[in-house]
Order: sequence, then C-alpha cells, then structure tokens
Amino acid sequence: MTGRCGVVVAHGRLGEGLLSALSRVAGEQDSLWALSNEGLGGADIEAGIKAILEERSAGRDAYLLSDMDGGSCGQACRRLLARGSVKAVLYGVNLPLLVEFVFLQEESFERFVTAAVEKGRRALGAHV
Repeated sequence: MTGRCGVVVAHGRLGEGLLSALSRVAGEQDSLWALSNEGLGGADIEAGIKAILEERSAGRDAYLLSDMDGGSCGQACRRLLARGSVKAVLYGVNLPLLVEFVFLQEESFERFVTAAVEKGRRALGAHV
C-alpha cells in the first residue's frame, strides 16, 4: 500500500473510465477510486467522498482529483479541502496526471503536486 490515495470525482462515468484506462497503462491500483456525481447534490458528493476515504484510505494522505474546478464535483472537493479532510484537490484530471499520481507516490508533497499538474498540462495540445 502506498503513502497516498485519492478519489477521482467526476461527472457521469468519466472517473470510472479514467481509472479503467489507468489500469491498462499502470496496472490495477489499490489507492484510487472513482465517484460519479450522477444523481447527487453537493452534500451527497461530499458524503460519498468521505465514505470512500473512511473505508479505504487506511491513514494515507488523501487527495481529490476532480474533472473541473467548478461545478458540483469541484465545489464539493474544495469544501472538503477547506475542512482539512484531504491534503489537496487537483482539478482538470486526465490520464497523464493519474499516471504521475501512481508513479510519484514516494515524492515530497511539493514535488508530487507540481509534477502531476505539469504533466497534466503538458498533455493538452492540438495537431492542426
């Protein structure tokens, strides 16, 4: 078991899809789980995140990885961060960011967050 764990909080089935793709790239993971906002309000999303973390985090530093900064997912994540329930919220989650989450488990907090966000940003582009 690694030192960090996280919940991918996203609209629809995006979180499940990202974790499925991640398992193809980096193998099955025991430190990342998905939560969909489907049919849930903000308080329900927060409760769902808390339930997942209480059941599975086992004392590890918990991170939330949201698809968007705004919207119900991002807002619920930021409320939990403000309450001190999680170590950080990373938003705009994509597959390269998740790969960094997996492979940078032993890095310092600052190095981990900086590298993961940078990898996610560099993954965006266009060929025209």
